[in-house]
Amino acid sequence: MALNENQILNLLGDGNISDLSISSFESENELDYLLQQFEDDDYLGTVENDQLELANAVIFDESENVSEQTQIPESDVTENRTIGQYNIHDFPFIKKNEIQWTSTPFKNFEIKLRDLEITNHSIDILSPYQYFTKYFNDSFFESMAFHTNLYAVQNNVNNFQPTNAIEMRSLIAIQMMMGVLKYPRQEMYWQLKFRVNIIANTMTRNRFFSLRQHLHVINNLDIPRDNSDKFVKVRPLFDTLNSRCKQLSVERNISVDEQIVPFKGHLSIKQYMKGKPNPWGIKIFLLCGESGIVYNMMLYQGTATNIDKTLQKNFGLGGAVVLNLTQYLSANRHFLYFDNFFSSYNLFYALSKRKIYAAGTVRTNRFGNPPIISDKEILKLGRGTTYEITSPLGIGLVKWCDNKPIVMASNFITSGTPDVVKRWDKKNKRYIEVERPEIIKLYNKSMGGVDKHDQLVSYYRVFMKSKKWTLRMVSHVFDMAVSNSWLEYKQEAARINIPIKDQQDLLHFKITLVEELIMVGRCTPGKKRGRPSSSPCGSIADSRSPTPTAAGLSSKSLEFRPSESVSSDQIGHFPEIDKKKEATRCKAFKCKGKTHVFCTKCNIHLCFTKTSNCFSNYHEK
Repeated sequence: MALNENQILNLLGDGNISDLSISSFESENELDYLLQQFEDDDYLGTVENDQLELANAVIFDESENVSEQTQIPESDVTENRTIGQYNIHDFPFIKKNEIQWTSTPFKNFEIKLRDLEITNHSIDILSPYQYFTKYFNDSFFESMAFHTNLYAVQNNVNNFQPTNAIEMRSLIAIQMMMGVLKYPRQEMYWQLKFRVNIIANTMTRNRFFSLRQHLHVINNLDIPRDNSDKFVKVRPLFDTLNSRCKQLSVERNISVDEQIVPFKGHLSIKQYMKGKPNPWGIKIFLLCGESGIVYNMMLYQGTATNIDKTLQKNFGLGGAVVLNLTQYLSANRHFLYFDNFFSSYNLFYALSKRKIYAAGTVRTNRFGNPPIISDKEILKLGRGTTYEITSPLGIGLVKWCDNKPIVMASNFITSGTPDVVKRWDKKNKRYIEVERPEIIKLYNKSMGGVDKHDQLVSYYRVFMKSKKWTLRMVSHVFDMAVSNSWLEYKQEAARINIPIKDQQDLLHFKITLVEELIMVGRCTPGKKRGRPSSSPCGSIADSRSPTPTAAGLSSKSLEFRPSESVSSDQIGHFPEIDKKKEATRCKAFKCKGKTHVFCTKCNIHLCFTKTSNCFSNYHEK
């Protein structure tokens, strides 16, 4: 029900709306929208700062108390330009000379958040291979093998043997292992002195370089002549990854930032970003959660970037990117953070209309030159000084002085409930206590999601020296999938209360994934290739050869057991009898028998007698 004249006067008398604020509106529509906020169940009125929780304002998760009026009203414009479920003309636009500010503190309001949308979880923890195949399944590798064979045929490549999905998986797995080991030259993995069995026994060196040279994911002849997509050759990879990312349950705290794929070769869309760990490379805009999981992404390619021109004109490149990446987010569920590259007055206003609560650093010239205290004046007042101003449309600016002044904006909180932090005073050479606004605390806590994901990718990035930017992008997209898979695994492990000490770290997760990508579905294990070695030390041991017992270690601690995904894939597990004089202990759980029977694929001994059939039981799912 609309507010009557007396109710409006009461609001003016309470100080919730000033007469100066009302007079600043150019149209009745903006005033109607502001008054509507006081009718909406999601705005409970103002509260005192000391009543705010130290978390993101005061949060209620009772979804039954939340108003269903969260959709932006339909626009009268009938043009067919849309972003997600919203027409681009539904987003408000305020000119710089129309932006109004008042020198009053921002009025914090209580926020009723809806419960997060939770996807179906598995009952048990999955294997690394099962997490990874949610991003790239067997059908995708079959498509990759088809287009690789097609490219070889189109270019009349001599002596190229057709590949298949299993070999494509092995190629990607070998590159992952190279990222873990990081030999300075890739040929060293096949050399006698530095040989790595899981690589050398899976694929010959010449086959590896041949497959990598002809690797394709599309048919080049299908590229239209007027193509403007500069990522067309790798677009299916990123679309497949992104489609899975959009299916994940989005966290409460999320952030938008840039990621750089390291590349210094010749490329028109190559970017330079000062201050990044790898300043030269290809830019990707990511929407990540506080944990580092990627939920959406956008490849940047200059003017050819897939962004609506009208949207970019009104909100700038950064604002248009944020609106595109957050187009599938539900109202009243998330807190969003970004830096001053993306921030603008119209972006905060548009997000507030969609009930996405945002905060970030800003450039004041994008906010209509607000009447905020200068850097020189706030530095004189000392560290911990805070100055606030407020816009009638529900946007607050706060300037805080620490080592240097910083300006932040938000549509839900500014100073909030300040806390006290310790800072080192160079002049007095001691720690001092500095009061910090709540918006700074929340921003520092939740802004680093993209940086965390970038850090995880950088630990074991696929090592590659190549002038082909497509190969670099192919390797990067699989690195992103591994990092996301591991973060999913960590969330599932925490959900079912697996102790941290029993959880796999990223290194062991990736090594296990490499083994499973190579072995799952393979009929026979990798064979020893090449002529027998004439070395006096004997022939080169393959992956099935027993490992010599190291000094100080028991043979039991060096036993190799395949992962469950390999042992239960029901393919290529055949029994053979060894030629040892003495039988070997059975590796089945709680079995104390000894046997000469071993599995040719798993390379472990298992009982196969009249009284026990550990061989069959071990390979059951």
